[in-house]
Amino acid sequence: MPRPVLTDEAIDAFRDRAVEVAMRLFAEQGYEGFSLRTLARELECSHTTPYRYFPGGKSEIFAQVRAEGFRRFGRFLEAHLAPIADPLERVRILARAYFDFSVQHQAAFTIIFEMGQPDPEEHPVVGEAGFAAWSVLYDVIADAVKAGALVGDVSDLAHTMWAGIHGVATLHLAHKITMDRSAEAVLDTMTDTLIRAHSPQGTE
Repeated sequence: MPRPVLTDEAIDAFRDRAVEVAMRLFAEQGYEGFSLRTLARELECSHTTPYRYFPGGKSEIFAQVRAEGFRRFGRFLEAHLAPIADPLERVRILARAYFDFSVQHQAAFTIIFEMGQPDPEEHPVVGEAGFAAWSVLYDVIADAVKAGALVGDVSDLAHTMWAGIHGVATLHLAHKITMDRSAEAVLDTMTDTLIRAHSPQGTE
């Protein structure tokens, strides 16, 4: 007897649930430790069912998980930035939101930043989602430069800010900030230092 034809809604619902569970499993077990059998067991379905929704198997699921992680990251940043108008305050809020995402959503953060990147040509969805998340940070810096609150090349400033925030976040998750400062205090100092160094007064 042939299997019933799945509706688009049913397909999307299963894929969404599979991505949610797979995100946790990839973060816990790493790429090599992850298996579709384990995923199927967690989803309480046949071990062949995931292939019906992800014909590319493990690599396709991983790509979809990474893309979803980037989407969540971008939405998280945008939600925290939405009520803020002042360009420099937006830079500070961006830094704190980035850090907070790393703490509150460690599985997604670990997968999008600490695991090997899939082939961008094989899985363009990951690159598209990653670029969209990056654009949130870039646009905050671009707006600050346009407003005259920061001075410098937008791409240089955006990459510098990214590296600084990410460094504090990853050090904190690795439990390396253990001296006489909290990670939040280090983050605030780093952000203020970068702002001062690239303010109109600081560049004179």
